[in-house]
Amino acid sequence: MSIVVIDPNRHELEQYAAMLGRWGYNQTILCASLEEAQDVLGLGEQALRTVFGLELIVIDISNGDTFATFVDRIRSMLFYQDIPILATSDGSRAEKMPLAFAFGATDFVSKPIEEYELRARVRSCLRLKHEIDRRKAREKELLEATHQLSDLNQILAKMSLLDSLTAIPNRRCFDESLEQEWKRAFRNGGNLALILCDIDYFKQYNDTYGHQRGDHCLQRVAQALKSALKRPGDLVARYGGEEFAIILPHTTALQAANICNNIRMAIHDQGIEHSASQVSPLVTLSMGVASTEPSISKMSTEMLLSLSDAALYVAKQQGRDQFQIARDQQQDRTA
Repeated sequence: MSIVVIDPNRHELEQYAAMLGRWGYNQTILCASLEEAQDVLGLGEQALRTVFGLELIVIDISNGDTFATFVDRIRSMLFYQDIPILATSDGSRAEKMPLAFAFGATDFVSKPIEEYELRARVRSCLRLKHEIDRRKAREKELLEATHQLSDLNQILAKMSLLDSLTAIPNRRCFDESLEQEWKRAFRNGGNLALILCDIDYFKQYNDTYGHQRGDHCLQRVAQALKSALKRPGDLVARYGGEEFAIILPHTTALQAANICNNIRMAIHDQGIEHSASQVSPLVTLSMGVASTEPSISKMSTEMLLSLSDAALYVAKQQGRDQFQIARDQQQDRTA
């Protein structure tokens, strides 16, 4: 703890030091002028230093105008702005005390100094400083806690939209994203395509290899689907069980069919063994594709999902390990 005392009277400076020392305040810096104090405190324009641990400034205010300027400079520095200032002065207490407070002093004590009064004023100023420090520390803790809570809420919000097993968006995220993309396409025009995917004979895979291997299979398929999508706006989500759904903004049925071919190759490259499959020794997918222009069609998101699901059903009926485009969009298919 440091206390700076500013007084042009050297004898009074020594008295301050003696009294403060008797009260246990041994880190006292004595200044015989405001210029000396400004140098000590680093108040110059090119100031490169500050007094660490400064708790109080005791200052003679005989020169009121100069004192006011000094206080303004103190308060303009972030490092010193909460430091209490105890003003002292000769003359009429009734005259000097209002001036001291008007110029920005925290408290006032008149000369000649009475030791008991100075001690009480010093303690009062230091209590105020410590209370300000505690309040600011508490505010900082609360602000940090608020930031941590905000970060946690963001993490929880993201987690609530991810499938815990595959680490890709979940059904809730898919539903929200489909609604958003539909509204965007309705406003701005353009196609919106949807692909529903189902792992072929996945029940038999679990029966043969166990659920732990089944979970690993789902994870690998999810990553393969994700890797097959190249545009930032495309989204693959776990739709439920062994089903996945893909949203493709600005995509026609033909373009979605090309993406289905990429997906088939990506799944094949995984080389996931599936001895219980009736179509391949490796894990395969069946896919259903539908696309529409929300701005001009009379469809809804539910109808688009229904068309994709119907196309997926046809893919399964036709032998699996393939994709099918919704029946009323067949004319667009060249794949």
